[in-house]
Amino acid sequence: MLPTPYHLQWSEELIRHVELRLRQLHACLNEFYQKNNYSTASFTGAEALDSVSEPIGRNATDPVQAAGSFLLRTCVHSTPFYETQLKRGVGADLVLTVPEEVCSLKDVQIGLYLDRRHEFLLKVERFLRKYAKRMVQEETGKNGGASEGGRNGDGSSDVKEDGRQRRKYIRWDIQRVPFGDCWVNEEKYIIRIVFLRDSSNATRREVFHVDLHFQPISVSGRIASVAAIRKHPYYSHLVLEDALMTTHLRKLHNLFSNSNSLQRAAVFLNCWAHHTGIMARTSGHPEALSGFHLSAVILRLVEEGVVSPSMSEENVVRAVWVYLSRGLTLTESYATLNNDGEGKNHEEVAGALSLGNRSDVAVLRLEGETMNLLFRTSTSFLKQVIKKAADDAMQYQRSSEVLLKTPFQPLQLSMDVCLVVSGLEAHFAETNSAGNGKTGGAAYLRPEEVTQKLYLVVCEALGVRASYVTMWRRSADAAHVAVRLATEAEGRNRLTRGPPLEDTEAVSRFNNFWGNDITSTRQFPDGGIYRCVLWTFDHDAASHAIVLPATTVVRRVVQFALEKHIGASARVAVLLNGLEGVLAERVGAEWRDTAPLVEKSLLDACRAVETMVVDIPRTALPCKITSLDIVSASERHTATFPVRPHIALTYTTDDITQPCFAGLSVAPTIEPVHGVLTIDDRNKIPDTVEAIATMKGAICAQLSKVLQEQYGDDEGKVDGGTSIEGKEGKLKKEREEHLSRQGGGETCGKETEKLHIRSSCTAHSVDIIFKGYLFRLYIAHYREVSLLRALGRESEASTIERKLFWSAQHAKFLRTISFGHSSYATATRIASRWMSAMLLYEFIVPEAVELLVANAYLGAAPPKTPASGFLRFLQLLACHDWKEPLVLPYSMDSKEQAEAAALVRSMGEERGMFIATPYAPLESPFTVHTPRPLIVHRVVQLAKAALSALIDLVSEDDSPSHLEAAVFTPNPSDFDFQMVLHPCLLLQTDRLIAPPSIEKVKAAGANGVGSGISGAGTVAGESTDSPATARVWRLDELEAAKSRIYISELVEREPAAHVVRSVRAATRDRSMVFYDCLAPRSISVITITSHAPRNHCSKLHDDILRISRGALLPTALRSLTSEEETATNEVMETKGVSSRVHNVMDKDAIVAAARGALRRKRSNINEGKEGKSSKRPRREGSKTKLEVRQSQHDSRKSSADKGKKRSAVAEQDGRSKGTNGETNKKTEKVAKRKVK
Repeated sequence: MLPTPYHLQWSEELIRHVELRLRQLHACLNEFYQKNNYSTASFTGAEALDSVSEPIGRNATDPVQAAGSFLLRTCVHSTPFYETQLKRGVGADLVLTVPEEVCSLKDVQIGLYLDRRHEFLLKVERFLRKYAKRMVQEETGKNGGASEGGRNGDGSSDVKEDGRQRRKYIRWDIQRVPFGDCWVNEEKYIIRIVFLRDSSNATRREVFHVDLHFQPISVSGRIASVAAIRKHPYYSHLVLEDALMTTHLRKLHNLFSNSNSLQRAAVFLNCWAHHTGIMARTSGHPEALSGFHLSAVILRLVEEGVVSPSMSEENVVRAVWVYLSRGLTLTESYATLNNDGEGKNHEEVAGALSLGNRSDVAVLRLEGETMNLLFRTSTSFLKQVIKKAADDAMQYQRSSEVLLKTPFQPLQLSMDVCLVVSGLEAHFAETNSAGNGKTGGAAYLRPEEVTQKLYLVVCEALGVRASYVTMWRRSADAAHVAVRLATEAEGRNRLTRGPPLEDTEAVSRFNNFWGNDITSTRQFPDGGIYRCVLWTFDHDAASHAIVLPATTVVRRVVQFALEKHIGASARVAVLLNGLEGVLAERVGAEWRDTAPLVEKSLLDACRAVETMVVDIPRTALPCKITSLDIVSASERHTATFPVRPHIALTYTTDDITQPCFAGLSVAPTIEPVHGVLTIDDRNKIPDTVEAIATMKGAICAQLSKVLQEQYGDDEGKVDGGTSIEGKEGKLKKEREEHLSRQGGGETCGKETEKLHIRSSCTAHSVDIIFKGYLFRLYIAHYREVSLLRALGRESEASTIERKLFWSAQHAKFLRTISFGHSSYATATRIASRWMSAMLLYEFIVPEAVELLVANAYLGAAPPKTPASGFLRFLQLLACHDWKEPLVLPYSMDSKEQAEAAALVRSMGEERGMFIATPYAPLESPFTVHTPRPLIVHRVVQLAKAALSALIDLVSEDDSPSHLEAAVFTPNPSDFDFQMVLHPCLLLQTDRLIAPPSIEKVKAAGANGVGSGISGAGTVAGESTDSPATARVWRLDELEAAKSRIYISELVEREPAAHVVRSVRAATRDRSMVFYDCLAPRSISVITITSHAPRNHCSKLHDDILRISRGALLPTALRSLTSEEETATNEVMETKGVSSRVHNVMDKDAIVAAARGALRRKRSNINEGKEGKSSKRPRREGSKTKLEVRQSQHDSRKSSADKGKKRSAVAEQDGRSKGTNGETNKKTEKVAKRKVK
C-alpha cells in the first residue's frame, strides 16, 4: 500500500534522535531512584527486549523499561493534516516501576494500587520539573561553547550541519495527561515530556514526545486470577493493564519481527482507525480503540490460525475488519453483581431505545491470559460504532480506498449531532462521593457508571429521535453527547409524542419526567390520542413556525431535561455551533440570522411574481414566454446574507409590522432578486445580434408596461398620465378569459388582483417592486449565444451563457439538494462567508462554492449538521487533487463522466478547477475563467490551516468560543500592507466578522440607518466615528420620476467594489489587490517588484492613496528589517529539513507567479496583431486615464495662474507707458533703419 498522510517518514537520524531522548529521560529517572534509595528488585512481566540496541532497561532489575509502538515502528500520526501533526506529535513510551516502598504487593491486593500510583506520579512529576528547571539554570549560567559528546549534562545536544557545529538547547515541558488521552479518574494519569527547541523567533516542539507510564512491582493471583477478575473486574483490569505492558510488547515484537506484512497491516489499521474516528486518541472516547488493541487483534488471529505471517497486507487488513464486524460476539456483564451484592439493571430503558446495555463489554483475550483487553469497550459502542466502521470499509474494492474516498472525521463529527454539556462538576463530585462511600477496597466506578444517571436522562429525553446515544467525559466539568438520529425529519420534529392515553402508568411517568405544566393531550390523524410536549422557541414568527435544524431542537430538548433532573447549572451547546455566528446581522436592536425570518416572505413573493408572469395574455407580448427561473441564491436559501425586504421599496401606508416585512432592511443599498425569462420568438427575430438586442429591449418595455397596467399602483396612467382606459379594459378582458381557460375561475382572479407592484425597465431587464423586494428579470434568447460564437466573440458568449442559461439549470439542481438536506443551505452560507473572509470570493464564484459543498451531500453519508458540512467542504479543498476534475457523485456512471471530464480538461486551457455536474458534465461553466492554479493553491493552504484550528477545537477539552471566529480571520502577514476604506463607504458594517458594538453604532430610526467601524483596528489613520445617518425615502415620498432614479441609484450600490476596480486598473502591473466582497472593510495589497520591497511599497501606497481620492485611508507600513528576513530564512530552512515539506502559499510565491504570468502576457501581446495594442499592459513609467486627467487638470490650472500673473504685470507696465511712449517710438525708428 502507498504511504498515507498518517505515516511517519522513518530515517536513521530520526530513530537515533528519539533514542537519545529516551536515554536522557532514562538517566533522569535512574537519578530519581538513587536519590530516594528505592530498591530495584525483580518484578513480574517486566523483562526487556534483547533486540533493542543498548537503550533502555537491558537489565531485568532496571526500574525503567521500554513499551509502546515506537520500538515496533507501528506508530502513526493522529490526523492527516500537517498543521495538527506539529501540535500533537507522536509518542514514545517508557514504563517506570512503582517501588515496593511506595506500593507493596499487599497494597495492590487490598485495592490501594491506584492511590499509591497517583501519589508516586505526583512525586516523579515534582522531580522532573525540578530537573528541567535545573537544566534551564545551567544553560543560562554558561557563557556558550558546546560540550563534547552526543549528550550534554543540561539536556542540550550538539548537531553538525553544513560542516559547522552549533549548539541547540532543548527545553522539557512536563505535562500530566489522562491515560490514553481520555478523561478518567484522577488515579489513572501519565506524565508526558514534550521536548521544545527555543530559537530566536519561536519555540517549536519535536515530532516525538515521551509518555511515562507506571506499573506495579509484582502481581499475584489474587488480582490476575479468574475469580479475582470476576469479583473486582474493573480494578483487576486496571492493574493488569499496567503490569502486562512489557509482556505484550515482547509478544508483538516477536510477531512483527518475523513478518513485515503483519507490521504494515498494523500500521495501516492504525491509520484507518484514526481516519474513521474510532481511535481513543482522536475522539477522546474511553471506549474507543487504541493501536495496541488493533495489534492484539492481529496477534489473536495468528494464534487462532486465521492469519498467517505469509499472508499479504491486504488480506490481513480484511481479516481484521471481518473479525471486528462478526467475530467479537462474546460479551461479559459487569452489572450482574456489584460489590455490595446488589444488581443493577438498566436494560429496560436501554432496550426500549434499542441502544444496548452499557455494562456489557466485548471480550478479547490473548492466549494464556485472563485479562480482557476490551474491558472498557461496551457492546453497544462495538456494534454501533466500530462494527459500522468495519462494515463500511469492507464495501470498497481495495482497502486503501477507505482513506482516499472517505473524509477524516473524529467521532464527534461522524455522528449526526454532538452536544457539549457543561456545568456538571457538582453532579460528578456527588456521584463519585456516593460511589466511594458505598463501595470500598478494590471497587472503583467505571467511567460510564459516573455518567449513568446523566446518560439515562438524555436517552429518556430524546426518545425515538435517536437510534444511538453515547456519552463520555471531557473534563471535570463537561461531557460530550453524540447522537445518531433515527431520521432527520424526526430530529427536527418540534413535538415529543409520549405514550397513548390508555396507558395510565406510562402517562404518569411521562408527566413526572417532563412536568404537568408543559405536557398536553393531542389527537393525531390516525385517531390515536397521546400525551405530548410541544416545544416553542424564541425566534418563532407570529404567523408561522420557522423550520429549525435538528441540532437546535435536540439541544433545546436535552437542555430542558438536564435542568429539571440534573441541576439548574447544566448548560447544553452544540459542538462548533459558534460557526453560525458569522451569519448574524443586525435586525433592529438584536443580532441574529435573518434567513429564517425572510424565508417564507421571499418564497411567497417569488411565487406571486411567477403567477403574474404566467397570467400575462399571449397577445400582450410579441414572443412566447417559455419559463421563468428565479436564479438568486436567496431563493434556494444558500445566500450568505439573504435578500431582505427594504424600507425604500415600501409605502408609508404599508404596515411594516406584518410578517411579510420581517427582517426589514434600512441599509443604504438594495439587493435585487434575479430571475431569467426564457422566450421563444418562433424564428420571428432575424439572426443578428443587433436584432436580438433590439427585440429584447422592446420586450422589456412591453412587459413592464403590461405588468404596470394590470398590477401597478398608478391605475389608468402610464408614463406621465396618458389615458389608456380602452386598452386596459381590453387587456383585462383577455386576461380573464385566459384565467377561465386555465380553470382558475373567479377565485384566482381575486387573489391576483390583490397584488400591488411598481415596474420599470431598462434595455436589458425588467424591475418589479413587490412587498419590499425588487425583482430584476433578464430576457434570455436561445440563439444569442450561438450567434456570438459564430462572430468570434467567445468571451461575451460565455458570460451570457453562464448568467442566463447555466445559472437557471444550476438553480434547479441545487434546489433539490437544499430542500432535501436542511443543513446544506447553512453549510453553504458558512463556506461562502469563509471564502469571502479569506479575500478570495471574487475568484471562486458563489456557484462554485455551492457545488463544492454539495459534493458531500450527494455521497453515501451526507452531513447532518452545518458544522460537519463546512468541515467536509474544507477537507475537499485540502485533500482533493485539483489537477484532476471533481465529479459530483450524482449517478452510477460517475466513472465514465470523470474520464470524459478529464479528457475535456486535458484538451482545453489550463484551469485551476473543473467541476463536472449532471447539467454540465463536460463544461464546468462556473470555473472557466477563474480560479487559476495560483489561487487554487492558495485556497488549499488556507483550508488546511482552517481545518487544523477546527480539529483542535473539537479535540480540546475546554476550547474558548472566540477561537471559532479566528478561522474566518486572514493572516495580515500574508500581505505587504493593508489600507482601510473610508467609513462612509461601509454600507453594511453589521456583516463584518468583528462587527461594531451596539453601543458604538447609532440607533437606526424608522427612516434611516447608522453605520460605523469598531475601534479595534490596527491600521494607522483609521477612523472610529460613524458617518451621519442618511435618510432613506420610501416609494410614495418622492415623485414617480425621482423615485425611479433614487431606486436605481440604491440598487447594487457597491462603492467599495468601485474603489477596488479603480485601484486594480491603475496598478495591475505592480500589485495584486484583495478584499472581502461580502463585508468590505479594507484592501490587502501584495506588491509585484524585483526591487527593494520597502521602497516599492511606500511608492505604491502613495499612488493608491492618490488614485482613491480619499476613499482609502493611509496606513503605517511595516519596515522590513534584517531580523525579519533572518527569521523568515530560518523558518524556510526548518521546513526544508523534513521530506514532508509544508507548502505554505506565502506572498513570495504569489509575487513570483504573478511575475511569470506578466512576462507571458507581455510576450503574447508583442507577438499578436498590431490592432490589439490597446490590450498591452501599462509600462512602469506610463500613465493611466486617471493620472492623465489629473495631469491635464494640473496643467490647465498652472496655465491659468500664469495668465493671471501676466495680466498683473501688464497692468503694472501700463502705468509707465505714458511717460516712456515717445522714447519707445524713437527706438523703433532706429531699429528699422538698422534693418534696412
